[in-house]
Formats: sequence, structure tokens, C-alpha cells
Amino acid sequence: MQNDLDRLLKVTKGCRDDMHEPDEQGIRCRVIGDHLDNAFGNHIGESQIINGFQEFVVVLERHDAGKHMIEQFNLANLIALARKAQTTKGS
Repeated sequence: MQNDLDRLLKVTKGCRDDMHEPDEQGIRCRVIGDHLDNAFGNHIGESQIINGFQEFVVVLERHDAGKHMIEQFNLANLIALARKAQTTKGS
């Protein structure tokens, strides 16, 4: 999970904390898949897509200052990461 978090923070660096309007901050997203599971991680396979067992994979793409970055995340892993997140409540 730490690796996923590090990659997620890297690809979204400079975005607003609430991720409002990331498209205006150079982030594009595609989601590929047909079911929620994480047995195959962030693998995207032709056979999995054709035969209907591709797990949801979130592909984040960043264009920033001449740099192009692409990261793939299994959606179930992102949900697990969010479930572990600690937030602070305002008074």
C-alpha cells in the first residue's frame, strides 16, 4: 500500500488537496475493467478484457511542464488505501 500511496502522491503532486478540477491541473483519468477485485493488481490484459474478467484499473495521466507521467492503480487497492486514511475534523 505504501508504494501505491507514494505513486499516487507523485502523479497528483501540485493538485488541490480536495482534488477539485484535476483536469485543469493536468490530470486525465481512464478506468478500465468490469469488476472489483485486486487479485491481479494493476495488470490490464487483452484476454481479461475480451473474456470479461478485467479488474477495475484506474489509469492516471499527468502532463506537467513538459513531463508526461502515467500510473495505474487497482481500484480495490485505492479503496483499501482510502479506508486506512486518517482525516482531521474541523472544530
